[in-house]
Amino acid sequence: MFVEVIGTQLLPDQVDRDDVEDFLVAAMGGDGEVTGAGSGSGRWHLDVEVATGIDGFETVLKRLAATLVDHDLGWVLLRPERNQVGTKASEIF
Repeated sequence: MFVEVIGTQLLPDQVDRDDVEDFLVAAMGGDGEVTGAGSGSGRWHLDVEVATGIDGFETVLKRLAATLVDHDLGWVLLRPERNQVGTKASEIF
């Protein structure tokens, strides 16, 4: 299942998008991978493909959210496929 990770503001100086990608890859372990990235107009995003079924998907989504919160990025949105609006990581964790 697909999750779009959306940064609605610039990252802090000590963190870049590659760092966020590394955080998420570590959080997923073998349950998924980052498949794309982009940026523009003060926003950025990462495309994540989660390899587990629907039951495991919620667990992985919570791990992604917890990792973002742990790195003071709770404002980042996670938007699973079939969801029109993302949810802040801090609201999922």
